[in-house]
Amino acid sequence: MQNLDVARRRFLFGLFVVSGFTGLIYESIWSQYLKLFLGHAAYAQTVVLAIFMGGMALGSWLVSRYSARLRQLLWGYLLVEALIGILGILFHRVFVATTDLSFAKIIPALPPGLTIYAYKWSLAALLVLPQSVLLGTTFPLISSGIIRRWPERAGETLSTLYFTNSLGGALGVLVSGFVLIGIVGLPGTTLTAGLLNVALALGVWLVVRRQTEPPPPSSATPTPSATSGVTDPVARWFVIAAFLTGAASFMYELGWIRMLSLVLGSSTHSFELMLSAFIFGLAFGGLYVRKRIERIADPERYLGGIMLAMGALAALTLPACNLMYDLMAWSLDTFTHTPGGYVAFNAVGQSIAVLIMFPATFCAGMTLPLLTHALMRRGTGEKAIGTIYSVNTLGAIAGVLLAVHALMPLIGVKGVILTGAGVHIALGLSRLAPRGWRQPVSALAMAVGIAVFGLTAVLGKLDPMRVASGVYRFGIPTLPAGSRVTYLRDGKTATITLTEQFGKVAIATNGKPDAAIQMGAGEPTTDDVTVVLAAAIPLSLHPNAARVANIGFGSGLTTHTLLASRDLERLDSIEIEPLMVEAARQGFGPRIHDVFEDARSRIVYEDAKTFFAASREPYDLIVSEPSNPWVSGVATLFSDEFYGRIVQYLRPDGYFAQWVQIYETDIGVVASVVKALSHHFSAYAIYNLNDVDILIVATRASALPAPTERVFQWPQMRAELDRIGVQSLSDLQSRLIGDDRTIGPLFNTVPVPANSDFFPFVDLNAPRLRFMLANARELPRLTSLSVPVLDLLRPDSPASATLEPSQHSSLTRDLQVRRALAIRRDLSSGRLDNLDAGAAVALLLIGTSAERCADPQVQNAWNRAARNVGAMTATYLNPSELADVWSNIRSTPCYRNASGEHRAWADLLAAVAARNAAEIVTQGTRLLERSASLSTDDLTYLTTVMASTYLRMGQMSQARSLLSAQWDRLDHAGELYLSLRELRALVLAGDNAALAQARAASRSDETRVNGL
Repeated sequence: MQNLDVARRRFLFGLFVVSGFTGLIYESIWSQYLKLFLGHAAYAQTVVLAIFMGGMALGSWLVSRYSARLRQLLWGYLLVEALIGILGILFHRVFVATTDLSFAKIIPALPPGLTIYAYKWSLAALLVLPQSVLLGTTFPLISSGIIRRWPERAGETLSTLYFTNSLGGALGVLVSGFVLIGIVGLPGTTLTAGLLNVALALGVWLVVRRQTEPPPPSSATPTPSATSGVTDPVARWFVIAAFLTGAASFMYELGWIRMLSLVLGSSTHSFELMLSAFIFGLAFGGLYVRKRIERIADPERYLGGIMLAMGALAALTLPACNLMYDLMAWSLDTFTHTPGGYVAFNAVGQSIAVLIMFPATFCAGMTLPLLTHALMRRGTGEKAIGTIYSVNTLGAIAGVLLAVHALMPLIGVKGVILTGAGVHIALGLSRLAPRGWRQPVSALAMAVGIAVFGLTAVLGKLDPMRVASGVYRFGIPTLPAGSRVTYLRDGKTATITLTEQFGKVAIATNGKPDAAIQMGAGEPTTDDVTVVLAAAIPLSLHPNAARVANIGFGSGLTTHTLLASRDLERLDSIEIEPLMVEAARQGFGPRIHDVFEDARSRIVYEDAKTFFAASREPYDLIVSEPSNPWVSGVATLFSDEFYGRIVQYLRPDGYFAQWVQIYETDIGVVASVVKALSHHFSAYAIYNLNDVDILIVATRASALPAPTERVFQWPQMRAELDRIGVQSLSDLQSRLIGDDRTIGPLFNTVPVPANSDFFPFVDLNAPRLRFMLANARELPRLTSLSVPVLDLLRPDSPASATLEPSQHSSLTRDLQVRRALAIRRDLSSGRLDNLDAGAAVALLLIGTSAERCADPQVQNAWNRAARNVGAMTATYLNPSELADVWSNIRSTPCYRNASGEHRAWADLLAAVAARNAAEIVTQGTRLLERSASLSTDDLTYLTTVMASTYLRMGQMSQARSLLSAQWDRLDHAGELYLSLRELRALVLAGDNAALAQARAASRSDETRVNGL
């Protein structure tokens, strides 16, 4: 019977692991849900922490007040867990219904300003408060219930429950973030937690169903000390200490999370690693004290020593953090950038978080069981459990609110951590000092604690050169020589820095540069190009846009460029972090003065979803420039739900422009974003900004127009475009990669879901891809291939002359256009000016004499040279210009002497240059008859050309048959692999309007005289 009793007790301890597991799943998932409603992830985490702790405080206080009247505490615990489970199962539906109603009906009807804030925060509280209150009752209910049944080891029970609950919480954070969300999404994760709570309740029922719980101890005659409650000075100190240690501990948590975000990165996965490390420390502190708590003769002195140690250890995390940059740099230098390396990288990240957090949180994990047990020993009975727990959580709320909304903006991360450390050291001294200076050990401990705090406060600092380094990206623990940090401040949502090096100024959020702008006389940066074109391209499509919004301030240069429009009447720039604007004004002021001086410009500090929901008028153009999708919270600005809302705030003929970074990502993430966007917009086009960024411009209209020259008529816009090397309309047009008709089917065939707030494909995958240094640069390379696939698929080939790109442009395509123009000139002149070595050799071989061409080896070399010239020109010049190229090539002796396969290849290349579909098919078919002798490269080129041509002609079955027959023999790792996937996607998609137009164009091609 005794063994069964022990087994039941242990079984209840094990069940409380599940309770902690689900509880932290709720906290973690609620922050992800609420950031969809409140905006920035940091705000959501703050609100969830405050409400979560507030609800738990209320719940534990209620138990402390009424537990003596409850005769069946474990039955009460059972019912609470069941209710938590039911609410967890219903949470997703309730959240979607209430927030949709809020954005659609309630917020638009509210007056702007504080009323909307009050409504949003109130609704957020209502969404999570009921479960939080119930969660707050679980610890006092189960601990009091177990202590009633097994009263002989109350201290061990408290410590064990604290350990098991915290251990479950730490595991819950990791499992939900790294496993469950990826499999079942946010709705499935809350459903899983809810079902676990219901199962847990059933498990408790198995234990208590046939047992009678002993009556509460309070039924006996109360002792004098029990009736005095917390009027006893020592008992009062325990309660005050519980409040203050709760406040200080959460100051540490928020300070460490911000501090370590600069080392580990600010992705959702990084946050989960940090949170789990914090809770692991609490868990093992509870485990350590479990077997010792009953033997502590002087709990006041013991607690004083723990508080002193906790404060000193927390203060030491400031200098220790500077060393963590080197450890992170080592890990990035050591581990390969592979999926396995990413696992190791996260393990190091967890280790760094543990090294920083574990020592102090280990001490924190001992305090709650010790304070509770000490108060119980003073005669307050089981009421002490709820009292200490509720007061501790109230302190946590105070710590969260004070740290985020007062201390962080005023005194920064260092100040927040030192404030918490000072509180703990003061608590320790208050217990040790009155009698401790005469005891050598206590005196030494106090002296060391005071010295550590003082030295850290005076000498300890977070090195600005490390803070701004973004070590988690490239493994460089400090900024390079020649750099200097000109601005560093901790805001409510992020740490903002400005750095300067050789005239280039970069603004960064948590170490991640959001824009780097050339403020000196040097060449423009890639970000210069991106932010200017993010304004210029959509305005070239919709030059009459009068009411415009820009999401994300960054450098402010996009806003400044938008203001160049003469037709613009109002421009709203939406930014959630005020320090971002302050830093931009300091760093880029001379370039962006119009943002602050033009009466049409208005800067709004608000979450984008809330801002638009409160707007009274629709917009002609909305430009969205979020940070990289791997940053926590940012992926929600690339989601199906976001696009579904944003389209409602556009006029019927309005445009939406989305900046997407294609570095530190892959084609799957881009496809996921495009799929989400295409659910809500009828047409879109994708433009290459600078080879590492793209711009998606979308509309509800049936099609997008071509860019117009109006933007070049505005002097300020013309100046900005000249600066980045965009001198003509053709420079804008040449950046077009494709549209929904030509490239859309490719994205549709990528086996990824549309990014969703509730099934966050992008948020889950982007951090891993960032580590793996992945990219989707194959997208802009579609405009720079040896086969002009996109041009063949378009209805019209460019008729205007190809202009020489600006020397200021470093776009890959522009470099190749310059080379193509030089080849055309030099073929006519016989000179070799401005050519690279490869092009020069090809032209020399093209001009080989008739005598030498008789040699088969030379004929082979000539054929390869002609094909190289075709590859270097076909995509970059118009058919008329290419006719000059091939007229010169066909006048050479080697062409005249060519026969058979060599002549067929030359004629095929000439037909491709002329966009002559019929001749391409004729020559291509001739070459395919000998496909068995073709190399993989030749067969890949030939298949790509012919499939593109068949699609241009509307001959779907021929294109399908060709791709099917040759697919396994083609090069799927070379430059044409994405084009092949695009062609197959178009074939699978069947006929469409774009290809119908292209077919009509091809028929006119066949009637042209191409000199063949």
